Amino acid sequence: MKTGKRLKGVVISKPIVYGNIATELLSKKTDHTHKWTVFLRGPNGQDVSSFIHKVEFRLHETFVNNNRAFKSAPYEVTETGWGEFEIITKIYFPPCSGEKPISLYHMLKLYPPDSQLQTWPKGKPVNNFFYEELIFSEPTEEFFEALTRGSHGPEIPLKASGNQIFSLESEAAECERLESAVSQVTEKYGEYKSRVRAAEIEIAELRRDIAALESAR
Repeated sequence: MKTGKRLKGVVISKPIVYGNIATELLSKKTDHTHKWTVFLRGPNGQDVSSFIHKVEFRLHETFVNNNRAFKSAPYEVTETGWGEFEIITKIYFPPCSGEKPISLYHMLKLYPPDSQLQTWPKGKPVNNFFYEELIFSEPTEEFFEALTRGSHGPEIPLKASGNQIFSLESEAAECERLESAVSQVTEKYGEYKSRVRAAEIEIAELRRDIAALESAR
């Protein structure tokens, strides 16, 4: 029988993807310009309900029933509208977990970047995805079983494809970009440090010259 005893020294990470997909409505019968879907799922689109008890999406207050709750997958809301606004995605974990709910925030994105607005193909979806890893430190025995149930192989795909933009390949590329950025920052820091040191030496010499002039009066 599993208990609420926590497993000391155990840390488990579970990746999720959340955000929205939006498509322009080519036939506009109202002032609504886009159809959009806000969602939460696993990186491969897999069901994450084994360790998530409920997901709530808080929409703009102008929507009827603007707090949409789901206790089973798929965790998603599809609506139409014309404006962008902040969406709060609140995740609840099973009672056996002893974990507090967490909230994720993102802006509903309907339009492509300004630099691509004029050339964006009609009907092409705008993807606004975010990757997050939920970290569970010292989970209870029962929750540990839920977290590890059905886990075989990597949960993040090797290569990006279709609407799946997060992958081990893109993660490695991002690490390389970060390492390059750190290297450049370190190099610039060294240059500025040398300039500051040279300036400090020059100031010290000027102070000595001023002191010598004042003594010679």
